[in-house]
Amino acid sequence: MATLTIDPNASLVDEPVRLTATGFPPLARVTLRLRASTLRAEASEEFVADEAGALVIPEPMRLFWNARFEDGADVLSTLQTLASLSPLEYVLEAITNGATAAALRFERRSLVEGVVRTPVRDGRLRGVFFAPRDGSAAPPVIILGGSDGGTTFEYVAALFAARGYAALLLPYFAYEDLPEDLVEIPLEYFGDAIAWLRARPETGGARVAVLGMSMGGQAALLLGATYPDVAAVVALVPSGIPGSGVSRNPARMAMSAWALAGKPVPIIPPRFDAESMKAVAEAMGSGTPFAMTPGFIRLLDGAAVDDVAIPVEQTHGPILLMSAGDDQVWPSTKLTEIAVDRLRSRGFRYAFEHLSYPHAGHFASLPPYIPTTVTAARHPQVPFVLEMGGTPEANAAASADLWPRVFRFLQQAL
Repeated sequence: MATLTIDPNASLVDEPVRLTATGFPPLARVTLRLRASTLRAEASEEFVADEAGALVIPEPMRLFWNARFEDGADVLSTLQTLASLSPLEYVLEAITNGATAAALRFERRSLVEGVVRTPVRDGRLRGVFFAPRDGSAAPPVIILGGSDGGTTFEYVAALFAARGYAALLLPYFAYEDLPEDLVEIPLEYFGDAIAWLRARPETGGARVAVLGMSMGGQAALLLGATYPDVAAVVALVPSGIPGSGVSRNPARMAMSAWALAGKPVPIIPPRFDAESMKAVAEAMGSGTPFAMTPGFIRLLDGAAVDDVAIPVEQTHGPILLMSAGDDQVWPSTKLTEIAVDRLRSRGFRYAFEHLSYPHAGHFASLPPYIPTTVTAARHPQVPFVLEMGGTPEANAAASADLWPRVFRFLQQAL
């Protein structure tokens, strides 16, 4: 009798699992089909049973990241599903001779039993706090999403809490009564969050780590350079220079994304050149994905980068940076190297590391084992589809390598 098993039986959405399939006729051709019903995605792969009737499955996680979306489902809908914290439901089937020989249903979770989720509305702070129910002196981490706004990455904070951290998912625009646009967001707002998290009984007053992705990675670098209470920084596909705003109003996109002490943080003024404007117009008109990296490279060419670079060397703790060599949202490797060069040239006294994945794109910064078969996505804050870059294989491999390193880094740093 054919049998399918998964180990561990209960897993987090970012954990690898081991699949076994036994009880088939010797040398039988068997198709394994994995359907992620919650995500509306499906993958299949054919195997040949060995002489004992077992399948050798060397890369079981390929079935997870290589899933193809149904019509109406995509990366944005996947992130929205993950943000809901609902369990991801899967069905694994073994098919021989056109018939299902065995089936296995299982779930993968981000919010686990023993973790308490607490909405945060304290003064001007808005967010969601996750911590172990009986936790004390849990290492504190602030999680920052990117230019999507809101609480898309709430599931990331839940995954940290599942591993014993006290994690604050901190939106900073496009959420409840926070600013609608990512324009001149005061860094003091994040400073309030650092103080709030240190004061929580779950953290024991410990200094905090800040982890951010994309614009959130840029913010993480700014916070490390501004607040001594930041003990460690993880900046994923970030920029070593402050960026301009994100808004549906073109005039506001020429403003700084950040402010400090009531003044805009200096930026390299965006260059609305004819080539970039033509590409934007074509993307809006046709719906084809728009790659922003070429425009960023033109902007950086000859710019006075040193005049506006984030003073990352002022950070009071170790820094982990990650970039993607085929990032089409912005040239994250080039932008990350700006920060790396400052750390090296100014004798930064803490440890730092730059993980660069040459063939990966912007999506490689996401936790692993969600479908990577689409490399473009609708953006909730701008009226066109963005090309993110990388290949499905490279993005999957990079994220699977990255996230265990993130957790090891924070374990050592905190």
